[in-house]
Amino acid sequence: MVRYCQKCGCELSTEYKFCSSCKKENKREYARNRYRQPGFVQKRYGETQCIFCGKTIIKNRPNQDTCFDCYKKHKHKTVDNYNRVKRSKDGKYTLAREKIIKLGFKIPYLVVHHRDENPSNNSLNNLIILSRKHHACLHKILEKNWSLLLKNNNSDLKNCWNTLRDQLTTTYLEINNANVIKITDIGQSAAEPLEKENIYIFEIQEEGSETTY
Repeated sequence: MVRYCQKCGCELSTEYKFCSSCKKENKREYARNRYRQPGFVQKRYGETQCIFCGKTIIKNRPNQDTCFDCYKKHKHKTVDNYNRVKRSKDGKYTLAREKIIKLGFKIPYLVVHHRDENPSNNSLNNLIILSRKHHACLHKILEKNWSLLLKNNNSDLKNCWNTLRDQLTTTYLEINNANVIKITDIGQSAAEPLEKENIYIFEIQEEGSETTY
């Protein structure tokens, strides 16, 4: 199935609604309309010091701890260009999403997250199905702790991050325990869409084998 940009009509190679150019233009238009509203005042959250360069900055977000330049330099990226990750033959889905759909589950409003942040590792015990909100919250936690790890200049950065990332992900699941459901325990027909309020995981086997449902 060929997909087309809803704005300019060009052919898409991703599952997004707009091409990269139209997506940028939409963001610019949204920003222009928002900041030009009468009486609009940008909310600030006091001052803090950048954890990397020490420069005093005005916080635009409650948890902001880096200046813009340091953020760009140290931003945690799991994949340089996620849109170039291998996808299904029609280009519509990532291989992880395609795998979940082939199992018979409908996930129209959910995201498939990789525990180890490696989009090529699509074993079931490495996948978590969750809403965009949960996905964004999890990545914010990972990104903040990545910045702190970089600040400490750890010599064994890769191994430390692998261990820390797993601990942070496990902690996030424990915090949201009421909404975490094993795929094997959903108690519903696979033909029904999964609920976006929940986080779905596959049971992890001791020997690292995939779980079948």
